[in-house]
Amino acid sequence: MPKGALPANQATILSRFGAIAALTLTGVMVAGARQITGAAVDPAGLDFSRSWTDFREGRSTSALEKQLEQKLPARSALIGAANSLRYLLTGSGGEQVRTGKDGWLFLTEELRFDANGSRAELLGAASRSPESQGVKLIVALVPDKARVYSSKLANGYYPDHNSSRYADAIDAFQKQGVTTVGLLPPLAQAAARGEVYYRTDTHWNQSGAEVAAEALGSTIKRLGLELEKTSFSSIRGTPIERPGDLIRLMGPGGTPKVLGLLPDTETPAVTQQRSAENTGLFGDSAVPVVLTGTSYSLRANFVGYLEQVLSAKVLNAAKDGGGFLQATTLYLNEESFRSNKPKVLVWEMPERFLWRKLDDEPRRLETVKLRSPRMKDAVVEAVSNNSMHADQ
Repeated sequence: MPKGALPANQATILSRFGAIAALTLTGVMVAGARQITGAAVDPAGLDFSRSWTDFREGRSTSALEKQLEQKLPARSALIGAANSLRYLLTGSGGEQVRTGKDGWLFLTEELRFDANGSRAELLGAASRSPESQGVKLIVALVPDKARVYSSKLANGYYPDHNSSRYADAIDAFQKQGVTTVGLLPPLAQAAARGEVYYRTDTHWNQSGAEVAAEALGSTIKRLGLELEKTSFSSIRGTPIERPGDLIRLMGPGGTPKVLGLLPDTETPAVTQQRSAENTGLFGDSAVPVVLTGTSYSLRANFVGYLEQVLSAKVLNAAKDGGGFLQATTLYLNEESFRSNKPKVLVWEMPERFLWRKLDDEPRRLETVKLRSPRMKDAVVEAVSNNSMHADQ
């Protein structure tokens, strides 16, 4: 067999899939074209405001988009068929996803080069304010999935331009006196024994969440703080399939399994409280530990494992899309923080967030009076000179 040629059975399967996908795509395109033509012929059937004010303020376009979704039901199928065909013919996951080996998928953003380190400096300056109020701030730095599983990338290695990014962030925090838990070493060690991230999802899986919680819990315990004791235990349910967010970002519609994009499977764990030294209501006293951050803190029972390691209650104030500052500033603006401060504030953060250009972060910190007067003017200037909108 010539070098680089596909075995006959694989070539046959690929050609059949390609033929099916092409026929499906053609059919959906025909249906979509008929629907678009119908909408164009009868624009009166589209119910949206034609006024200049509504158009300028976005109400007309929003209503029009919803009407087109209703009148062009084949739109989603058309996009799904096109994405499926692209994956079959090229192996590409699209703009947001990079396909790897053995069914592993990765977020393109983890591999992108961002040379701006102002966010790390900003967080270091901000950390001094809660600590001056008796709240110990701990940053839990989540490594890129692509870093931990670089061997599963298509080319087999993590990009050189980001190779020192994680260590640079740890070093920057240490220089500014920020207590930081480096989760890369324990996760990398555990990855040598089994999977700690979902294959088809951005996030750590339950094994990874448990490893991260143990590392973070050990650091908190070493602080020697007196935390109100509460006993927890975790129980596991029955195995389920868990299609990942990276499959969704690839956009194959309802055909991921047909394309060989198999979901992860897991046995969900739930952590339950068993007993507490103080039998009062949850709100009667300050929760000793508060967790803020991103969707990592909302996945794979991470907060439950942390409660179990600490034997203490943890308030989870993380948000989906909580980004670099959004979830944290929302919590710090709440009355519950101002009137009943925790002893420990854990700020979970993916490494890739630290190297993006600044947008409105200093202004967000000012809303909760966390901006340090020692923060360099260059950081603020970087904000005013930057046109990028922060979405994380």
